[in-house]
Amino acid sequence: MTRPRSIFASMMALLMVFLVSCSSGTVAKVPTTYTAAQVQQIQRYVPPLTELRSRMDKLETFIQKRKWTDIRTYIHGPLGDLRGAMKDVSDSLLPKSKQQAAELTKSLFADLVNLDIAAKDVDYPKVLSSYQKAVKDFDAFLQLIPQV
Repeated sequence: MTRPRSIFASMMALLMVFLVSCSSGTVAKVPTTYTAAQVQQIQRYVPPLTELRSRMDKLETFIQKRKWTDIRTYIHGPLGDLRGAMKDVSDSLLPKSKQQAAELTKSLFADLVNLDIAAKDVDYPKVLSSYQKAVKDFDAFLQLIPQV
C-alpha cells in the first residue's frame, strides 16, 4: 500500500514541476497613466508646493533690494520645507516623471546652494542668475504634476 502512494506522490511532483516549468512568469507592467486615486493623492501636495513657489517670489524682492543676510536666511528658513515636499510628490509620480522630478529637484537645490554662496560673497549677478535657474527648475517641476 505504501508503494503505490509513493509512486503517486512522485508522479504528482513531476507533474507539478513540468507545469511550473512550462508556465510563463508574469511581467509587471509599468503604468502609463494615473488612476483617479493617484491624482487625488498627488493633488494633496499642490497647495504646499504653490505656497513654497510664492515664497520664491518673496526671495526675489530680497534679491532686488540686495538684502544678502535675508536671502540666506530665507533659503534656509521658509524654503527649508521645499525638499521634503518635492520628494513626496516625486515618489507619487509615474516612473518617467519620477526620474525627471528627481533631476529637477537636484538641480533646484544646486541652484539654491549657488544662490546661498553668491549671497554670502555679495555677488549680485550670480545671485540673480542662480535665482532665475531655481525658478525655472521649480516651474518645470510643477509642470510634472498631473492636473485634475
